[in-house]
Amino acid sequence: MVDLKVRAPDFYDNLLDGYYYKEIVRTILDISGYMVFPYGYESAFSYIKIQLHKGEIKNTLAAKKIRSSPDLLVYDENRKEIELVEVKSRNWDDEKSVEVGKLDWYKKYWEGSILAVIVPHGHWFYAQQVDKLEVRSDKTYNLAEEFEEFEGIFTKVCTDTLYRFKTNIAEKMKRTGPFYFPELDENLFSSSLVQLVEDNSGKTKEQLFEIVNRDNLVSMSVFTNLLEKLAQEGRVRATKNKFYLK
Repeated sequence: MVDLKVRAPDFYDNLLDGYYYKEIVRTILDISGYMVFPYGYESAFSYIKIQLHKGEIKNTLAAKKIRSSPDLLVYDENRKEIELVEVKSRNWDDEKSVEVGKLDWYKKYWEGSILAVIVPHGHWFYAQQVDKLEVRSDKTYNLAEEFEEFEGIFTKVCTDTLYRFKTNIAEKMKRTGPFYFPELDENLFSSSLVQLVEDNSGKTKEQLFEIVNRDNLVSMSVFTNLLEKLAQEGRVRATKNKFYLK
C-alpha cells in the first residue's frame, strides 16, 4: 500500500509542473490545426527517466541525448514539415532576463529543434530555433529580443488562442493582480492605450495590437472593445482604421 504521508520528491513535483505547461502548449498547437505527439524521454522511457534522476546511469553521450530530447513532435500538414519542440516554463517577472539551461545540449544533439518558453510577463509565450541562440555561461536570455513571439514561429496560432491560457498559467504560478493583468483594470488599460496611440499616431488597429502585445499578452476582443470605447468617448480619433489623439 502507498503511504500517502510520504511526499513525492521535488523531481516528481517538477515533472508534474513540466507536464502542465507542456500540455498547454500541446493544446494550443492542436487547437490551431497542428498535429502534435509526445516525444520526450519522460513520455517514452519512464524507467530510464527514474534511473537518470537517481544517477544510476552513466552520463554518456547517449544519456545526454535522451535527457535533452524535445517534448513534442509537431507536424504541419499544410507545409508538410515536422518540428521538434522543447517546452520550458519560468516563474520570472522579467521576460528580458530569463535563465534557460541545457541550450548547449539542444544545439549539439537536437539541431533545428525549437525552444518554447512560458513566463508570466511580457507576451508570456515565446519560441525560437535553438540554432539561432547563443550558448552563454550565465544561461540568461532576453526573450523579448532574442526569441520571437510564439505565433511568430507557429504561424497558425493566433494571439487570442494564447490569451485563453493566460489565466491558467497565472493561477499555476500564483500570479494575480494588475501587474500581470493590466487589461482587466479599465482605467489603467485605457490610460496605456491613449499613450500607445499618442506614441504611434496613424497606426492601424492591427498595428497597435501587435505593439501592445509585445509588453502584455491581451486578446483582440478586449483590446478592440476598449479602443473603440475610447474613440466613442473622444479620447482618441479613428480615421479609416487609423488612430490618432483627438
